[in-house]
Amino acid sequence: MSFKQRVPDTSEDWDTYWNQTSIKRELSIVKTDGLNPIFEKYLKKEAINIEAGCGLGKWVIALKNKGYKIIGLDTYAKGLIKLKAHDKTLKLLTGDVLSLPLESNSIDSYISLGVVEHFEEGPQVPLREAYRSLKPGGIAFIEVPFDSPLRQINRNLFSLKVTLKSPVRIFLETLGLRQKRQQVSMRFYEYRYTQSELKKFVKQAGFKLIELLPKDDLASDKSISLWLDYPRLRHKNKKIFQLSQQGKIIKAILHLISPFSYPALIVAVCTKPSPKKSYLITS
Repeated sequence: MSFKQRVPDTSEDWDTYWNQTSIKRELSIVKTDGLNPIFEKYLKKEAINIEAGCGLGKWVIALKNKGYKIIGLDTYAKGLIKLKAHDKTLKLLTGDVLSLPLESNSIDSYISLGVVEHFEEGPQVPLREAYRSLKPGGIAFIEVPFDSPLRQINRNLFSLKVTLKSPVRIFLETLGLRQKRQQVSMRFYEYRYTQSELKKFVKQAGFKLIELLPKDDLASDKSISLWLDYPRLRHKNKKIFQLSQQGKIIKAILHLISPFSYPALIVAVCTKPSPKKSYLITS
């Protein structure tokens, strides 16, 4: 069962999230993003490429600037307006990944970065839509949050800590020696997938898996996962994903253990198989 990440009901919504960032800030992340070598290996510049759920479109801009034919699609109208204001030549579509405004077998590559995990009912529908839209032989890039070994260990240690402390806390609350903890209302935010879970979902959608890759920031002094999950490892300059000296050392050690031991994200590179030819045998 995929791990459900929940957040307090009071957490910011998507509109707030996108209003707090900017295209300039988003583009600064692209420079050392681990997707760069993956796209360079598999994307074709002459192909029809689409990023479904593009948000503020950092990859739409970056790939277009590198000479790729790229279309950005999202339901977030404000984001698309900002993108057009940034570059009027960008090709953009308003649309939902659950029901793509695309003909079947019409695109060469489908890019989905941090999208399918946000559907509590599961990723099956958006993955099926991606499969339907792709041409036979087309490539899909499905990036999702990774339930890494490091995250699993951390979660188990936290659960153990809560279990051990709960009897003492309840006892003190009962005696009135400690204020009762307020229950915070939580809501679903995203799933985090293991390697086997993501493999299962893309194969169920009909895809043939080419590669499953861990994804972190390529710079030695940056890490998406360590920066997000361990605020104490952040650099004092407060730049996004920038690590302190201690954080850099920890990243280097974890990477030596395994590139899959710690990243916040994994990427499935898949293809839509070409239909098998049938031959009519006549006597």
